[in-house]
Amino acid sequence: MELAPSHVLSIVTPGRSYLGPRDVPPDRHLKIEFDDVEDAARPGAPTLSAMREIMDFAGALPEEARLCLHGLQGVRRAPAVALGILAASLPPTEAAAALKPFCRHAPDPNLLVVALFDELLGLAGALSAACQARFVASHATLRRRGDEDGPGFDFDMLAMKDEQVRHG
Repeated sequence: MELAPSHVLSIVTPGRSYLGPRDVPPDRHLKIEFDDVEDAARPGAPTLSAMREIMDFAGALPEEARLCLHGLQGVRRAPAVALGILAASLPPTEAAAALKPFCRHAPDPNLLVVALFDELLGLAGALSAACQARFVASHATLRRRGDEDGPGFDFDMLAMKDEQVRHG
């Protein structure tokens, strides 16, 4: 059985460099940018149009597709997107139940992303309710640092300089 993904959906932080997978053709790779924020007024916040683009990509996948969906930590944005994709074909409570086995860490789906999928799918809050009933933050949940915690992680230190890229 083939385990390598046939399609990739990458959720990246706006303004951060991202090299992406090397062996996935561009028509099989959706790179979507939004930050892990739950206030729609914040810069880089997820939008309804971004969720629509995700659903268009997911809806066009062939039945035999193997989708790799990832963000930075796989705890907030990616589980929220996965929940939205699942909710397009499962009732919200079943979508929430189906999500956990695919998450490496205890998921804490981004509630703004979930609410946007709720709106896009016409679920009238049922997906948000299922998410909040199923996923409760605990000591095992990785949490994003807030602005009040001070400076965040310096992602620029992960960026390779041009010379490093050329010479490996």
